[in-house]
Amino acid sequence: MNDTDTPIEPSAPSPHPLARDFARAIASSNAGRVLLLGFGSGRNVPPVLAAAPRVVILEDDAERARAASARFAGDGRIEIVHAPYGATGALAGSFAGALTTHALLHGNPASVGAAVANVRERLESQAPFFMTLASKSDPRYGQGDRLDADTYAAPSGSEAGVPHVFFDLAGVRALLDGFQFDALEERDASETAGAWAHAPHDAATLRHWFVWARRP
Repeated sequence: MNDTDTPIEPSAPSPHPLARDFARAIASSNAGRVLLLGFGSGRNVPPVLAAAPRVVILEDDAERARAASARFAGDGRIEIVHAPYGATGALAGSFAGALTTHALLHGNPASVGAAVANVRERLESQAPFFMTLASKSDPRYGQGDRLDADTYAAPSGSEAGVPHVFFDLAGVRALLDGFQFDALEERDASETAGAWAHAPHDAATLRHWFVWARRP
């Protein structure tokens, strides 16, 4: 499951390693329409779009949804949906796979659980669902303002006030109950976290769960 996080072109943001894994998985299965939860910098779109004929991007932030719509205006292969990740009426049809590398780091247990349930409802049998989740071994866990169970927001820094929800191994398995795991690893995320969202000193000690799951 290891991969280098090198740019597609010198000036392009580096796709997340899970995006590369996801692209290979869907390409090898000749998958159809796939789902991306969260647009971020858009770094994961090129490898996924190269492997799938159609990509739906579900983005809960209005500004990022507008940026995605502007960037891919006129590209009939991409659909942008602005709605909460757990909004059951936001998506139509089924998907041959789903990927998220940052969207489910944020929120609280209820919102992340709703997002996972929403994706599961739309995935085809044996469709991959690759994701990252924040680990409780991350030093930010338990620090700052407690907003909900296992949910904290830093009072300062590049993500001041942004809620982060953290999981231990049992929590990851409970969240994805009903999925089968191809792999599950806890990793240093200092090199894979989005540079647009983290100052270097904030990203230095990040710990994420890398999840390669599949709907049975």
